[in-house]
Amino acid sequence: MENEIEVPWSEHTVIEESELLDNLSDAGEWGEDKIKASSFIVSPSYGTLDYDGFVSFLRNKFMFFALSEEEIQESERPHLEAQQLSDYKDDAKMDGKWGELILFTMVEGFLDIPMMSHKLGWKQNPTDQVKGSDGLFFGEYEGTPTLGIGEAKMYTDLDSGIEEALDSTDRFHGEDSQLRNQHELTVAMGNPSDNLSKEKIELLSSLFTGESQDYQMLHPIFVGYEDEELEEFQTKPVEDDQELVDQLQDHVEDTDLLSKVTDSLEDDYSHLRKHWLTFFFLPLEDKDRFVENVKTAIYPWTTNH
Repeated sequence: MENEIEVPWSEHTVIEESELLDNLSDAGEWGEDKIKASSFIVSPSYGTLDYDGFVSFLRNKFMFFALSEEEIQESERPHLEAQQLSDYKDDAKMDGKWGELILFTMVEGFLDIPMMSHKLGWKQNPTDQVKGSDGLFFGEYEGTPTLGIGEAKMYTDLDSGIEEALDSTDRFHGEDSQLRNQHELTVAMGNPSDNLSKEKIELLSSLFTGESQDYQMLHPIFVGYEDEELEEFQTKPVEDDQELVDQLQDHVEDTDLLSKVTDSLEDDYSHLRKHWLTFFFLPLEDKDRFVENVKTAIYPWTTNH
């Protein structure tokens, strides 16, 4: 029998890349040194972007974001239990959970790095959660043991989303960052995900309490933003959905996402280039409507009639 400690970290993820790619289409990837920028678009269906399908996917994955597989299997109503771990906000635009949920699916699905702890289950003041990261992950990245400290932003303006994501990430490397990071890791290891094996949890505890840092740092960053031009592409007939995907890939390429990231880094955050930065971008027609639909799908009783 394989030694549990030798089981790849990827075996502890619960999101499959194939599931994501049933709902999202690849719109390009660009890189420079330790920076990677990937963009996706909501996959089309019969010539229009299928937001309903993606929202349904996020609704079905919400319980995996909030609970471990073991807790889900043991619960009679896991979706309800997941709902009860967090309250909804009347204004979905001000609720960061939806970006964090998408970040979780992308890090696990595309990077194969499991989430260390389900933050919705942390028994602490909600305001403290706001100050922390938007997701803690641990696994292998570029063949090296890696701690992932994630950020998720959903902004109407793309440039503002990138800037705010870098500003939030910078908190983990600025003044008092060592104490802040250690506090969050301590809380996380006090509430580890049951998706990890006992041996993996013990390994993480020893890594985070050691005097030296025996792992590299990665910041996976999700930025959802509004792109009004997406609607125009859907008003024109296409032979099939792939033609629409090809057109949108060219459009995203013209946006030059990597340059936007590197330009923002050079302004105030050049020191962050020492660490791996992996950006996931998702253009949306109407960001506010999208997050409202996600909230309604997960908390259906909040709908106003």
